[in-house]
Amino acid sequence: RSLRRGRAGHSERQACGERHSPDTRCVHAAHPPILHSAPAGVTACSTIGWKYLFAVGEVAPVIRWYFPTVAEVSVERSIVCKSSAAALWPLLTDTDRLNRAIGLGPIDLTPNDDDTAARYLVKTVSGGFPLEYEERPYEWVAPERFSVRRVVRRGLVSSLEHRFLLEPEQHGETGTRVTIRVVVTPKSALIAPVARLQVNRFVSKLASYVEEVDREALATLAPQASKARVRVEEQSLARLGRALVEPLAGDERTAAERLVELVRVGADQAVDRIRPYELARVWNLPRRAVLGACLEAVRAGVLDLSWDLVCPSCRTASERLQSLSVLSAHAHCQSCDISFDLDLDRAVEATFRPPDSIRRVDERPYCIGGPARTPHVLTQALLPAQGTIELRAPLVPGRYRLFVRGGPASILRVRADAPTNRLDVHTHGATLEPAQADLAPGAVVAVTSDHGGERHVKLERVDFAEDAATAHELSMLPAFRRQFAREVLRPGLTLRIARVTLLFTDLTGSTALYSTIGDAKAFGFVQDHFELLNEVIAAHSGTVVKTIGDAVMAAFGTEEGAVRAAALMQSRFGEIRRVHVEASGVRLKVGVYAGPCYVVTANQTLDYFGHTVNVSARLQGAAEGGEVVLTEDLAATATREGWLPQDVPGEAFEAQLKGLAKPLTLRRFRIDLPSG
Repeated sequence: RSLRRGRAGHSERQACGERHSPDTRCVHAAHPPILHSAPAGVTACSTIGWKYLFAVGEVAPVIRWYFPTVAEVSVERSIVCKSSAAALWPLLTDTDRLNRAIGLGPIDLTPNDDDTAARYLVKTVSGGFPLEYEERPYEWVAPERFSVRRVVRRGLVSSLEHRFLLEPEQHGETGTRVTIRVVVTPKSALIAPVARLQVNRFVSKLASYVEEVDREALATLAPQASKARVRVEEQSLARLGRALVEPLAGDERTAAERLVELVRVGADQAVDRIRPYELARVWNLPRRAVLGACLEAVRAGVLDLSWDLVCPSCRTASERLQSLSVLSAHAHCQSCDISFDLDLDRAVEATFRPPDSIRRVDERPYCIGGPARTPHVLTQALLPAQGTIELRAPLVPGRYRLFVRGGPASILRVRADAPTNRLDVHTHGATLEPAQADLAPGAVVAVTSDHGGERHVKLERVDFAEDAATAHELSMLPAFRRQFAREVLRPGLTLRIARVTLLFTDLTGSTALYSTIGDAKAFGFVQDHFELLNEVIAAHSGTVVKTIGDAVMAAFGTEEGAVRAAALMQSRFGEIRRVHVEASGVRLKVGVYAGPCYVVTANQTLDYFGHTVNVSARLQGAAEGGEVVLTEDLAATATREGWLPQDVPGEAFEAQLKGLAKPLTLRRFRIDLPSG
């Protein structure tokens, strides 16, 4: 505190040159009393203003000793935008893109497991100086505000904080006022003027970026072209692009043309992790068309296929693999601090990117924590060690999940008629209490922690439209099984699927057919029947898993697809008999069942096993020729939703199926009658 006075006293005098022991006062006539508690390496009292301070160690500790810590530098600016907050939110909160756009550098990440909220330590270069900081979680309330505070471990400042506030414009104007506030705490007065200059420049760049995304939000289609230099092998891309597009037609051709253009001009972050379903939503094209075009692009050499391991909570990729064959049974998310099983229909996502021979992509991260990475999370905040934080329940009724880092979670049901306006939630080790609750829209949710360290807590939507093309969905595409036969699990690995619908078929009287009409004719009939079934299954987004003699096992992503396919194959089976008149007595039997399952590699292909497989096969066994057999629950849904022909009544019956302890109530639907 006295150093400032000392500096003034030295303004016209020379240094005394005396050596001082630590924690002693200089009593030289040239000096006012100053306590010398110098860091290691300071060898002499020295002045002439503040210019001379001799040290043999690092300069930074000496500066911090000689020049006291100053108040924070804060710069604020507001920008009036024409777009709504909802339109600006996904663009402003894409902080990886933002950091690239304003010229910040890439970051190197090291996992951090101490008691702070930071899950990573970050190293980067800022203004030509090395910078190391704790990457604390962002805090936000969508689409109103977001902020982040970074605790600097190495650099000229001790902390950095960025805040964005989105408010409706006042005085009857439409649009949004975006207020940016950047707060920096320098480590010494020496760099405060420079810090203020740099922060002002930084805020100006942020303001320009806000204006840019406002224009983008007002456009009909957000541009994906990169402003940075794109390194593309134009001739190779043009040649391979033609080979990709020419054989295709319809929506798949349109998707392929747009993929080629995206690879040619898209920003690095847009092509480093291409998600087919996300593009389908943006391009307003069918999901299967874009996914099919991506797979064809892999075959043509325009894209590479990889597999992301997706955390079930934050739904971001914790790891990227080049093949299913290197999957293990479990994965870990550093951000959420949870380990999870690799369910093939939830945790393994297919993504695409151009090969290096076509385009060089900067895949380094520039930010990892912005709200746009987790669009299903409505609110995120920091929960102090053994402290309490208050959140607001969403205003829209629905099911939500309250999640605390490390795994504790509660299901919250927001209902308009719920009487609860305040809910107190407590962490107890790995659990949250209460585990579930009903509360009114906008109710206060007070979360209290018993943890000894900071945690982040988030309120997220449970029913959220996913843009993930999972490994299980790809495995149900005939083209994938045909073109990517090597994409199988390693031997011995078993992965779970939360729900799959299986369809089994078989023929009645086919064995006798071989002896009555001969092997050649019987074989021709069976092959024609396989072609019909393959066509119908593919048309309903299913895939043939395998054939066993005359029987077929197929998998579908939905019960609707499987039931509609079962009804149609029965309706069209008469076409086969009219061609093969000698097989007029042969009928098709079909059983459909949905449930959890396991996936393994068998005979060099992805196969299913478990209770769901057994029950589905037994339902087919309980069917008579020309029938589709369903469980009572599935039959009720199929009838109500119109998945079955309206003129086909169901007949209930009980069956004791092999391997089941209790009989099941089933319903048979006779579609292909003997007269057909």
